[in-house]
Amino acid sequence: MKDESQKGSADSINLSELTDFQFGPSWARGGADSARTWSEAPRERRDSSNRNERRSFTKRDERRPRRDDKFSRKAPRRNERAERPAPEPLKPVEGYRVELRPANSILTLFASEIQKQKRALPLLDMARVVMSAGNRFDIVFMKLENSPALIHSTRADGACWLTRAEAIAYLRQAPWFEEFYKEEQVEVDAPKGTFSAIAVCSMGKESIGPVNWHGYQAALMNLYRSKYSSMPLDAFKNKIILDKSEETIAAWKESATRKSVWKPQREGAGDVILEDLRAVEADFEANHFDSVYETVDKVFINGATPADVLSEGLYAHVRLLADKTRRFPQMLIPNLCHGLARHHMPIYKWHGNHFTGPSRVRTIPADMVLADRMMAIVNWSKENSGRKAEEMFAELSGVPAGADEESKAAATEAHAPYVSDMLWLLEQGFIVVTSDNAVWFPKGEAAPAPTPAPGRNKNNRNPKKRKPAKPAKENPIPAEEGAAE
Repeated sequence: MKDESQKGSADSINLSELTDFQFGPSWARGGADSARTWSEAPRERRDSSNRNERRSFTKRDERRPRRDDKFSRKAPRRNERAERPAPEPLKPVEGYRVELRPANSILTLFASEIQKQKRALPLLDMARVVMSAGNRFDIVFMKLENSPALIHSTRADGACWLTRAEAIAYLRQAPWFEEFYKEEQVEVDAPKGTFSAIAVCSMGKESIGPVNWHGYQAALMNLYRSKYSSMPLDAFKNKIILDKSEETIAAWKESATRKSVWKPQREGAGDVILEDLRAVEADFEANHFDSVYETVDKVFINGATPADVLSEGLYAHVRLLADKTRRFPQMLIPNLCHGLARHHMPIYKWHGNHFTGPSRVRTIPADMVLADRMMAIVNWSKENSGRKAEEMFAELSGVPAGADEESKAAATEAHAPYVSDMLWLLEQGFIVVTSDNAVWFPKGEAAPAPTPAPGRNKNNRNPKKRKPAKPAKENPIPAEEGAAE
């Protein structure tokens, strides 16, 4: 079983999709970028064109078929979609505990970017980023008691099955098949008989052979095992059609004079020849199965894993749980907390939401003496909590960033000391900067209290005023006497 840290790669994640957080402001980066003013920080936003795009409605007259004859009584055609049978719902396999967790690659990216850019980010926004791409999360399957173990591939394809039969049926499609077997073509006698039609697979246009040919069933199953084993056999058979054209019959007769055989590539196999795929599967099960597959009670399956390398019951869990978490990303927050904690990222609640950042927010110790610039930043944050950082730098330095190059250079030089002090305060958790460049003084802020509904409060659901409690009557009987009675 592969460790979850091996699933996915941080290099495969498109950082442009994380621009909600405005990762990469100039003031938070060292080197040459730190010389730029805060006002030059990129303010990229996620493309919301799909959200804001207005729907275009076709006029009622354009939706109806044109009637050249006003006396025509021809009914409009039925909706083609309504005539199609509804697809069968996915059926998740039972007997396993299933969880969705952020992949280690995206957690590593979050941790490095937050520490580099000193931003405080809400976990709900981070959960939405995780669910925006399949390779950013894993589905974890854990076997319950009395349930069968999972059969997991040790190769890079990450295939996972519930039975040995499913794992063996996947053999011909596996990317590592040629590592074990080499396919060769041999000459055979042309088939004898009268053939008037050729069975053809309508999906890939492969010619199978005449239905009255003695080798038809073997050819049918060879095609199914080699290309279409991920679909039910009956569904595959329903895709077979008959072609009576002379060209198709002649082409099949020519191809039938050649036959595929397979030679094992392992040491000591000698001159073994495997005549068909059933023989190849039997040879694989006897000689290579245990080196390719392992039996495990827990496995991580990446959300981007294709359906054809998973058992149907497992893939159903992946699809359904991923779709539900995209609709309700708050479901991911507990596992996101655990994952960030493994990367030593602090988690705290602020204004009723879970946040992470370069440090947990805390109060400045009473006996701590701050330098003048740091104290100026702290005081400005107290008085202007929620305003933009570029405004703070301009007001404290007295040098706003102008449009011309000379003004920008002057602002860069004047802002640089405040940027350096700002980073230290952020690392200590004394102030907070959120993804919209707003500066906050977190400790000492009064969180907005929810406004109660008119005539109701949390202690009394009845809008009428509560009657004052009556004073308890004094008991004239001493305790000992009352007990004796």
